[in-house]
Amino acid sequence: MNVPVILALGTIVVVAVVIFMTREKDPRQRATALQRTGAAVVAVFTVLAGVFIAGYALQDPGGNTGLLIILAWVLPMLILAVAAWFWPAPTAPLLLALTASFIAACVWLTFDPAALRAFISENGPVIAVSVVALSFPAAVLGLKRAALAGWMLVALGALPLLITVIGRSGPVAALAAASVVPLIAGISYVVSARMASGSTAAGHGRAAAA
Repeated sequence: MNVPVILALGTIVVVAVVIFMTREKDPRQRATALQRTGAAVVAVFTVLAGVFIAGYALQDPGGNTGLLIILAWVLPMLILAVAAWFWPAPTAPLLLALTASFIAACVWLTFDPAALRAFISENGPVIAVSVVALSFPAAVLGLKRAALAGWMLVALGALPLLITVIGRSGPVAALAAASVVPLIAGISYVVSARMASGSTAAGHGRAAAA
């Protein structure tokens, strides 16, 4: 059983357990539980992926260069995550623009797969790292803007992998491992947003009837 399958099964099990444990509760409480679960799963995944990526960078190229490579994606990721928590309104369009630009770059790179393979050979799995770096701030944003963040996570989890597979423009294994958790977490955010909106609509309907 490969890593993406293990990650997918683990994430699905966690989300399913949360849904089962909250089935008796109000839809808004269930939505909140799903959002927190999605954020927690992505946070744990980001730490594990970060340790793996950092270990790889410290081995090759290693030294100060490896440290700079780590800081080049960790620092922007943390800054965006903090901004998403404290200032979700201005951060949401910024994250949306970064996600759209990243996906557009994936599409563009499929037209020159040889150059992409050479770039990855020199710099490592940059697309997979980008998915991780954008997914964590999006997951933090999901605690404030569940629907928007959910669709961003779904796009980050599905589109780069799909584009790479269709275009045969790069290695798939690392990207699949980086994509599966954001995809499932994004789906949980979208579902939670629908739960919350449905609960609000039902509450308004009962108020109007009264």
